[in-house]
Amino acid sequence: MKEEKIHGLDLSVMRPLIEGLLKNMEGGVFIIDTDMRIMSFNKAAEWITGYCLDEVLGKPCYEIFKSSICEDQCPFDKVIKKGTPVNMRDVPIVGKDGIRITTSRSWFHLEDVHKKTRGLVVIFRDITELTNLRQQLLQSEKLAVMGQLAAGVAHEINNPINGIITYIHLMLKKLDHNDVDPEVWKKNLKLVERETVRIGRLVKNLLNFSRKTEPDLRPVSLSKLIEETLPLLEDQFLIKDINVTKTSDDRIPEILADFNQLQQVVINLILNAVQAVEKKGTIKITLSAEGTKGSECFVNLRISDNGVGIPKEDMNKIFDPFYTTKTSDKGGVGLGLSIAEQIIKAHHGRITLNSEIAKGTEVSVRLPTM
Repeated sequence: MKEEKIHGLDLSVMRPLIEGLLKNMEGGVFIIDTDMRIMSFNKAAEWITGYCLDEVLGKPCYEIFKSSICEDQCPFDKVIKKGTPVNMRDVPIVGKDGIRITTSRSWFHLEDVHKKTRGLVVIFRDITELTNLRQQLLQSEKLAVMGQLAAGVAHEINNPINGIITYIHLMLKKLDHNDVDPEVWKKNLKLVERETVRIGRLVKNLLNFSRKTEPDLRPVSLSKLIEETLPLLEDQFLIKDINVTKTSDDRIPEILADFNQLQQVVINLILNAVQAVEKKGTIKITLSAEGTKGSECFVNLRISDNGVGIPKEDMNKIFDPFYTTKTSDKGGVGLGLSIAEQIIKAHHGRITLNSEIAKGTEVSVRLPTM
């Protein structure tokens, strides 16, 4: 009688092969049955969680992993009923020692040779250090950009402060001479109020940008985001006498995003354009919607300049961390585009860059609508 074979390997070879793979692979692997009880737990899963095999066998997975994903985002039903694999990043779990661990996870359907559902397999990795490093790099780039913004914001705040002081002095002078016209004073006080609100708005935008916060996904209008960001950069435009234009479709749908993270991307991209152009250069900002009117599926943001351009041989490396074409006097640290790409990918979008020496550069960001 012929021994049963699977894809050229008989069962006597297949079993130890699979056991060896599970035992020695770096990723944690566990299997849960249709009652969500743990049936298998490899060595890497023990290392990551701190639990031994005999502590978890037969236990419900949600009792072991104590993750928020077990409460409202568990993909168990989706994987079991539809057979659809699920991949997720930044899934927090709590180890046996109580330490919070950030993991990436993949769930997929498990069935036997008779196509009967037996449960699902979960492969996970500890990405805590990687996540922390990513956050540190994000904050480092924010600080670098903050340095470039400081002079511009100081100048932008100084203008309304000077206006406020001028009107206060004028009103005090008229008060000394008993020259009080209620209508004139009302007009002057409204101007003071307007300039004070302007200062508050600038400071608020700057503080929001500088804070290190967890992603806060909410409906975001890219058009409004750009309107709130451009005043932060006005001094940068004035120094080089740059002509900045913004054009937009009539209707730009909202996207689900973190306002502060996307604002960081926009600031980085515009600052790159500012540094690339010569005096009296041009920067164009274009917003457009893609798809059938009323049910648009993507929003496109394009930032183009007529600057020096990027050499063809550098294009493949332009999104690499710590790679920069800027000179040291311009403060290039090589993180801006790399972090921008990470943020856009986290929003399920795509960022591309086209450039030609002596003609300029266009960066395109494509983000899905809600």
